[in-house]
Amino acid sequence: MTALVIAMFWAMTVQAQESQDSIESVNKLVALQEVVIKGGLPNTRLKAGAMVTRIEGTPLAQSGTLGEMLIKVPGMTGSDEAPEVLGKGSPLIYINGRKMRDASELKRLHSEDIRDVEVINAPGAQYDAQVRAVVRIRTRKQQGDGLSLNGTLFNEHDLRYDFDRPQVKLGANYRAHAVDIFGSIYYYHQDYRQYSTIEDITKTNKVFRQYGPYTMTWKHDNLTYTAGVNWQLNENHSLGVRADFTQQTNGANQVIYDEDVFENDVHIDHLYSHQTSKESKPLGWLVNTYYNGKVGELGIDFNFDYMTSGTDTNRENVEQSQVNDDFVLSKSGTNSRLYATKLVLSYPLWKGTIEAGTEMTFAKRHNTYWIDKVTIANTDADIKENNIAAFAEYGCDFGQYGNASVGLRYEHTLYDYDDTQNQNFLHRSMDEWFPTAAYSISLGKVQAALSYSIKTERPSFFAMNDAVTYISRYTLQAGNSQLLNERLHELTLNLSYRWLTFTASYEHTKNAITQWTYISTTQPDATLVKHINLDKPVNTLSAYLAVTPRVGIWSLNATAGIEKQDLYLDVTGTLNAFNTFTLNHGWQFDINLMYRSKGYSYNFYNDTYNLRLGLVAQKSLLKDRSLTLRCAVLDCLQRNRVNESGDLGYNQFRQCNRFSTHKLLLSIVYRLNATRSKYKGTGAGKEAQARMST
Repeated sequence: MTALVIAMFWAMTVQAQESQDSIESVNKLVALQEVVIKGGLPNTRLKAGAMVTRIEGTPLAQSGTLGEMLIKVPGMTGSDEAPEVLGKGSPLIYINGRKMRDASELKRLHSEDIRDVEVINAPGAQYDAQVRAVVRIRTRKQQGDGLSLNGTLFNEHDLRYDFDRPQVKLGANYRAHAVDIFGSIYYYHQDYRQYSTIEDITKTNKVFRQYGPYTMTWKHDNLTYTAGVNWQLNENHSLGVRADFTQQTNGANQVIYDEDVFENDVHIDHLYSHQTSKESKPLGWLVNTYYNGKVGELGIDFNFDYMTSGTDTNRENVEQSQVNDDFVLSKSGTNSRLYATKLVLSYPLWKGTIEAGTEMTFAKRHNTYWIDKVTIANTDADIKENNIAAFAEYGCDFGQYGNASVGLRYEHTLYDYDDTQNQNFLHRSMDEWFPTAAYSISLGKVQAALSYSIKTERPSFFAMNDAVTYISRYTLQAGNSQLLNERLHELTLNLSYRWLTFTASYEHTKNAITQWTYISTTQPDATLVKHINLDKPVNTLSAYLAVTPRVGIWSLNATAGIEKQDLYLDVTGTLNAFNTFTLNHGWQFDINLMYRSKGYSYNFYNDTYNLRLGLVAQKSLLKDRSLTLRCAVLDCLQRNRVNESGDLGYNQFRQCNRFSTHKLLLSIVYRLNATRSKYKGTGAGKEAQARMST
């Protein structure tokens, strides 16, 4: 697979060079146009408290996939598969007003199709109270009707462990007058591996110490089918429907522990544990329908979502030791269903606009767990969570005195947990209010924005599942149906001056969720790991500075920042530097560096730094540059690692992790008559959808 892609890369480069040379005058004109654009608005600016970064016409447009581009945008970090907003974590991502439903879109969409990216690190009342950051993406506007086709061939070859992760995507779009029909097929082979060394100390009536290597591999094939239609009746009314069907097959997970066991510092055993799991996910549905309209001055945005998903897992755990052998069988399954709707109305009022609406989410999940050990109870539980929200927000423009907005969101949450096997039942009803306020102003060439909000973090369905899961003879794991929601008070400041952007935030978190251990009541010499709420509030301070200068062929997107929580005294530092060199004839070279220092996250500590160095070469071909060839080497220094230790009361551990991130990436992207889908659905109940998948 890798050899084939390399051969195609070389052949296409040679064949297309003549045509590239013949249009050099056109390239010079394009370059001149980019200079004119550069003299206008800065690449990143503050707009109503959000950081808006222009992508089109900048080197960021040649970053590769959407995921590779997002981590380069000022205010963001993370990885191409899991981008994050600095200091805020994983954001909700919208593409042309449509909520990104499938993380594979980070690989399917390409940076050169993006117009701009808006990073909102203090979302208002319109968004779910769990949402701490929002990223809104707008694609380039393409003109003309007709049929467009696009195809991507992509492969990640692991240079350290010698395996491949191929991906193929085929898409089509047909647009005629007011109707837009689109569809795509995407195949992705997941092959993830982790190699670690674990030291685990269990303190019950004795002190047990386990030490040895840990290996985990996870493989599956994923198919995603997408189809939809958009109908724009006129400039004031449009409606549409979109369906995503996802199926996962050939899921195979393998976990191996190979450890020496000490009791009170005396070697007593050598434990070899081999756990194999077969996992399948039947065809899951996610259907979204929407209406966008305007009646007079009243704006209407309505969305309805329906989602189903499920997972079936069969697991075997074989334990061999010098004392005795053990063979454990277990099965688990989940089935989830969700209905969600969201309505947003907007109307001009005085010097601004008032927005008001409602969002309702009705989620249900059925969990089953069976194990052939009599000391661990089986589970047959129904989990139901309904969330009904109403919100209103008013934004006012005071001209030279700035812009101000205030908002209020009300959420009613009803939670039921019913385990028929263990006669466990929990009913919880909560009513919460979440105010927001923001103010922004231009002070000469400096733009400033200050915002305050109250947010929450609800535990995942997995964290609330009381079922006990067998890990080893010394460790059991369970959720906690009594968990309280986290409650966060956030104050955020954003400043922007030319190509400098500064962000600082303060967070006060009550009922922070972490993990703790207890002595097992069912299995001698074992501890039970559970989720808990911390009884002490956690205060966190963070500050980040982003610089985006451009000199000649070189452009830099760099971010430096620090973060500190008051549970511990140390400070965590972050430094990202993305260097891009844009040359003639469609060539571009990148040198990307990402660094994170050691530091704490609640009661977990990473005692080593993380460093990722990536080198990228890219070539655009054909007259319209519709063919793009890209080659990259990631984690060149093989320093992407985490050495995590944790103090969980009756259990302390240290785990040194090495990940399969030293890779060679090769991709071929071709677009024929590309046009932009006009789908305007935004979706509803997105936070509940994300929690159902964990």
